[in-house]
Formats: sequence, structure tokens, C-alpha cells
Amino acid sequence: MNVLVIEDDKRIASLVERALIGDGHRVTLSHHGREGADMLLAGKYDAALLDILLPGIDGFEVLERVRAKHCKTPILVLTAVDTVPKILHAFDLGADDYLVKPFILEILLARVSAIARRVATPEQPAVSAAGVTLDRNRRVAIRHGKDIPLTRKQFELLETLMRRSGLITSREQLIEAGWGYIADVKENTLDVYIHGLRAKLEDQTDIDANRPLIRTIHGAGYMFVAA
Repeated sequence: MNVLVIEDDKRIASLVERALIGDGHRVTLSHHGREGADMLLAGKYDAALLDILLPGIDGFEVLERVRAKHCKTPILVLTAVDTVPKILHAFDLGADDYLVKPFILEILLARVSAIARRVATPEQPAVSAAGVTLDRNRRVAIRHGKDIPLTRKQFELLETLMRRSGLITSREQLIEAGWGYIADVKENTLDVYIHGLRAKLEDQTDIDANRPLIRTIHGAGYMFVAA
């Protein structure tokens, strides 16, 4: 893939660049937030790695700018801050995945490879369950006639849950669907994504707010409610 790395720490950027090239990818570097945003909007990249703490404008503003211009390049956020509010904020702005610093290069490469597999996956028809319709071509959920924009990974997890509507989907099944592998995914990572999905779905006008669409089945996993 053609990967853009937006990272102001030149030592980290160089390490990531060498690892990506060694894994067969083409790499372009940017060390400045505003420049990185311009490059994302002007270039044709298959994926981008984005630091949060950048000179000029930070990674959050980069996300906001490029998504506002309908840039659909998958973006993996690199952050030294692993608090849930910050991570959810990145998702809300359009991040597809995140990796907390310091990270292991092999895990970074696995995440990038997972993005590559998703990019190569052909489009599939829409799926509907319990009053929610997923439109894969536009990567939105439709509920009560309103579009709910989703990040790439949110879409994949919600689609997995909806295709098994009324059945328990284990944490392992969801992690495999979202990441393509089970090992090295933090235990609370899936919970963060489910939290974000619930917030987006339940932000719509709900007739029965006491019946969430995504239910936690303690000790087993999650379930999307049956129609």
C-alpha cells in the first residue's frame, strides 16, 4: 500500500518508515500537522498513520479537516494518551483505529495489514436488523431515517453483530472480525468501540431508551437485539 506517516518525532517516523518498507509498503513522511492534512487531501494514499501531538495543528484537527473534505483514507491514530474520552473523540472525528505509544512494530504492521485486507474487500449489499440499515457503500447506519456516520472498524463490528442479530457474538468473534487476529488486542479495546457504537446509535430518537440495541451478555459477549 501507499502509506502516509504524519509524525513529528523523526526518530519514530524513521523506525516506522523502515518497518513499513520492509513489509512491502511505499511510505511518505510528514512531520507537521497542517502539511500532513494537505498531503492527505491532495494525495492518493491507501492508509495513513497519524500522531496526535503535532506542530501547527494537532491530530484531532487533522482528522476533522480531512473528514470534512470527505477524505475516506483509513487513518490509524498513534497516541501517547490512552484515556477513553480521547480515544472516543478520535473515533468521532473519523479515525479508523488507534495504537498507544510506545507500540510494538510488529503490532503496527499487523494493523496496517488488516487495513490492506479491508481495502481489498469488495463492496457488499446493505444489511438490516431491528430498524437499523447498514449501507456499506457509504459506510453509514440508517436509523429513524437519519444517517449515522461510522468509522471503518465501527462499521465492521456493527455489521458482525447485526448479521448475528438475536444471537450472542463472543468477544473473540468480534475481535477477529475487527482486527483480523485475536492476539495483542488490549482487553478494553473492544469495549471502547462498543461504547462508541452505542453512543452513536442511541443518540437518535429512541422510542424505548431502556432497550439498547447492543446488549452486553456478561461472561459471553454482546448481542444485537432481534427485530
